Amino acid sequence: MHLKKTIEAVTKMSLQFLAEAIGQCPAGLESSTNRDIVFAVLGFQYGAINSAAEAAGLGEDDSAGIAEEVIGRINGMDKTTVLKFIALMPMLAEKEYPPIGSGGKAIIGFYHASTEDEKLTAAGSLQEILRQIDEA
Repeated sequence: MHLKKTIEAVTKMSLQFLAEAIGQCPAGLESSTNRDIVFAVLGFQYGAINSAAEAAGLGEDDSAGIAEEVIGRINGMDKTTVLKFIALMPMLAEKEYPPIGSGGKAIIGFYHASTEDEKLTAAGSLQEILRQIDEA
């Protein structure tokens, strides 16, 4: 597949999955000022995008470009804000920050799901992370 088409496909797949995952979360998520929630959501999104890009055979630069576009669009963030968060993600991934790994597993599970229930379970993993933060 042509590189541009692969990038477009990963971008579209990431947007569809993340919209589904966020749609299962409480309203007002995008305006949360709770730092733990913000990092969990962005980490989940970053992990999902990276996993989709990796599965499609894309490199780090292409993955970072997709993450910048998708995270900005889905959260209504300007480029400067998105880049600040994305810059922190590789360090968090190295430290095995759980939402990043959860996002990576969830998007793959979502697209390999054979039933709607399996898709909902995969997309619902972000809601489960947020529930755990609330209880902490």
